[in-house]
Amino acid sequence: MGCRRCTTCADATTCDRSGRVVTRSLRHVARLDAMKILHVTDTYLPTVGGVEILVHDLATRQAMTGLDVTVLTRTAGRDPDEVIDGVRVVRGRAIESGMLEGVDVVHAHISAISPQSFLMSRAAARAGVPTVITIHSMWDSAWPIFRTVFRGGSWSRLPIQFAAVSEAAAEPVRRALGNGDEVLVLPNAVDTHEWAPTGPVQEHDHVKLVSVMRLARRKRPQALLRMLHETRAMVPRDTAIRADIIGDGPLREEIQRGIDHWGMSAWVRLTGELGHPQIKQIYRSADIYVAPANLESFGIAPLEARTAGLAVVAKHGTGVGDFITDGLDGVLTTTDGEMAEQIAHLCRAPEQLRKIVEHNRRVVPPFDWTDILWRNAAAYERAADRAAGGGVHSPGPHRAS
Repeated sequence: MGCRRCTTCADATTCDRSGRVVTRSLRHVARLDAMKILHVTDTYLPTVGGVEILVHDLATRQAMTGLDVTVLTRTAGRDPDEVIDGVRVVRGRAIESGMLEGVDVVHAHISAISPQSFLMSRAAARAGVPTVITIHSMWDSAWPIFRTVFRGGSWSRLPIQFAAVSEAAAEPVRRALGNGDEVLVLPNAVDTHEWAPTGPVQEHDHVKLVSVMRLARRKRPQALLRMLHETRAMVPRDTAIRADIIGDGPLREEIQRGIDHWGMSAWVRLTGELGHPQIKQIYRSADIYVAPANLESFGIAPLEARTAGLAVVAKHGTGVGDFITDGLDGVLTTTDGEMAEQIAHLCRAPEQLRKIVEHNRRVVPPFDWTDILWRNAAAYERAADRAAGGGVHSPGPHRAS
């Protein structure tokens, strides 16, 4: 049967009865046995963020299949040209035609401000190299600006395949292009086997709330603290609540002051940054994951929590909606006040919370790397068709002239 979540992916898909995407082999789908891929991203490791982690994970997994993968970035590192996890990383090099030599596809990754990625993708498309641009940020209010850029720079005449990491992120890109062109959805992914719950739910005498984020304004940790304060006021005192806010960032001291000011230190803990093993251990005794961001283009942390079996409470109109169905995997809300009300409702309604948690522990979301690699491969095929003028791309690799 058709899958609601996959109607805008890079190829027609089917799902099994659980709703999980039926996976396909990367080599089988796009016949990319000898492909050379150049990922272009303005920011990369050691900087840590959504784009940086996604590009690293995608590149390393493509390299594991035997593909020749290079990352070009402006981010400085220990060496301007090094190999990390099987991927060549070239740092700080100005755009030059030599970087395109022998490349079969350029995959540019665009965040809020990504001049190198924009310029390199345009140079690649003009040189006849199949080019994919994936948008990793929300252009909700900025799409008119990008529409002006696209019209002024003759982008509409370039054979570029545009994509975004979620349906929420894709819609403003379609408005910015303004030509009815297809914008694919190439989601982020996690290792679902790594995050899947192991063993029974740990028994506890309280409702455990968790949120993982960088403590910066865009992620809205101050709003999260207000929601937790309001939630506690709406839940009977005989229902114990515990909350862990996991992460670090420039607002850490301000958030700690807020916890102390509102007298929440007895039940709200600011843990600082934790590694995956520690986070997974916390998830074993947690119930609800809270994602307060309004401009979440995808949401790796909520997906990890959903895979671990937690009920997810997030906002409508964000990328979280691509893997959370309201009332099934969690709850989607419109305002901060509604979010606090829904969290409080789940705290007061253990049967409903247990139903969501049991579903999430039983059903694996279709966002594993085995599901996502072939979507990128199929997008490269689409880009090759565009570079060839719409014709059918031959199985052999493309070489830039």
